Order: sequence, then C-alpha cells, then structure tokens
Amino acid sequence: MNLFIVEDSLLIQNRLVRFIEELHDISIVGISPDIGSAYNKIIDAHADAMILDIQLSDGNGLVLLKKIKNTHPEIRIVVLTNHSSEANRMQALRAGADSFLDKSTDFEQIPSILHRWQTSGSTH
Repeated sequence: MNLFIVEDSLLIQNRLVRFIEELHDISIVGISPDIGSAYNKIIDAHADAMILDIQLSDGNGLVLLKKIKNTHPEIRIVVLTNHSSEANRMQALRAGADSFLDKSTDFEQIPSILHRWQTSGSTH
C-alpha cells in the first residue's frame, strides 16, 4: 500500500513515519506540509491511502479531502486531527473521509486501520 501524509507538524510527521515504518507492505510515498502542493504529489505518487490533518498552515484539509474524493474516490483517507469536534467529524465523513481520528487519543488505531484497508483489497 502506498501511503501519503499531509501534515504540517514536523513532530507528528516524524511520529507517523516511525510508526508506519514498522508496518509491513506499507510504503510512505510522500509527505506534504500544506494543501497547495499536496494534490499533485498524491496523484503522482499513486497513493492508495492518505493520512490528512484538517488544520494546515494554508487552510482546511477538508478542501483537499473533497478534491481527492471527487477525482480519485478509491484513495482511502484517514483524517487525523487535534480538532476532533463532532462538527468536524461530521464534515469530514460527509466529505468522504474513511476514518476520523483524534491525534491525542486515537493515534494507536492507525496501524489497524491501514492493515484493514490492505486486507480488504481496497487499494488500486
């Protein structure tokens, strides 16, 4: 599975990379700190899945989520955010997020979600 990370916190980026490097058959094919450069990089990298923050330096990650899901609905997206209000959760799920996690409490769920996506044959 090719995984792309859109996250502007270097600390979280590094934590995700360390976490995912331990997982078999999952390759990080790119990291972008902002929305502006992410879309083309995601498509060019042939990403099967993404980890996406909502609060990014150049705007709301839900804009990118909608764009990806409109053009490449097969890409699975887990939203990972510190802003896990019910309103944000509903907005993300309506926009097409496949999963919605709180950075402070749900980080440990990432491997099981990615493995579930892998085994369900949902990647292209």
